[in-house]
Amino acid sequence: MYKHILIPTDGSSLSQHAISSAVIFAKKIGARITGMHVIPLEHPDLLQAWMHRDPDWIRLRQALFEKFADRYLDYINNAASAAGVPAICKLVKDQEPYNAIIKTAEQCRCDLIFMASHGWRGDRSYSIGSETQKVLSHSKLPVLIYTQQSTVH
Repeated sequence: MYKHILIPTDGSSLSQHAISSAVIFAKKIGARITGMHVIPLEHPDLLQAWMHRDPDWIRLRQALFEKFADRYLDYINNAASAAGVPAICKLVKDQEPYNAIIKTAEQCRCDLIFMASHGWRGDRSYSIGSETQKVLSHSKLPVLIYTQQSTVH
């Protein structure tokens, strides 16, 4: 069975529900957790455009994103700690969040990716989110998708 689960979070309510379910799942199977949040890097052309308007924009954006990331990762640490599940968390910066998820899973030697899927880009009952689709398409590891209808008992 799985021994090391990667849980990416975007900080959303759905992601928090996925974290709770992933922690329950990890506890039941005796797995440990690596939580992660990806701060997407802006495309250089967009950065250049904003820098002309506000030279502090890059620094302010970075500080804000890191503040949110700390909150999201604390949520994972607190949920795991409360359940007695070993956990570490990582903040990763990458232009492609799906790529960062896959690379982190491989680097940390995870054997399962447990992630939420919003499906914002289509009919919620039939669609998964674009980042989730990219992870599914490119990952060599198994991926467990948590949706609004998912539950773990």
